[in-house]
Amino acid sequence: MAKTFLQVRTDERDKEQASVILEELGTNLSSVVNMLLKQIIMTKSIPFEVKMPQAYTEQEKAEEVKVSMEMERLTLTEEDLELLNQYRKAADKDKFREEILAEYAEA
Repeated sequence: MAKTFLQVRTDERDKEQASVILEELGTNLSSVVNMLLKQIIMTKSIPFEVKMPQAYTEQEKAEEVKVSMEMERLTLTEEDLELLNQYRKAADKDKFREEILAEYAEA
């Protein structure tokens, strides 16, 4: 199979640091880029998770909600905060919400 060149623009410091690490691992940038391309082809996806950095911790998010509600003269109890955390962790958020609303409707 014919080989071709691939040019990539990157930060010089990033390239240097990555090259040092890869050399310690017994490989180089060219080999790793080729491995990445093969993985993209094989998996038809990016072979690692790509996501935005988390701006707030989960606790900070809960506190932000609490403070926002207090500004409106609404309060959140510890039980309310726990429900928010359970909702955040729920696999099926719609189902969890329906269950909670049903519990409140019964009360």
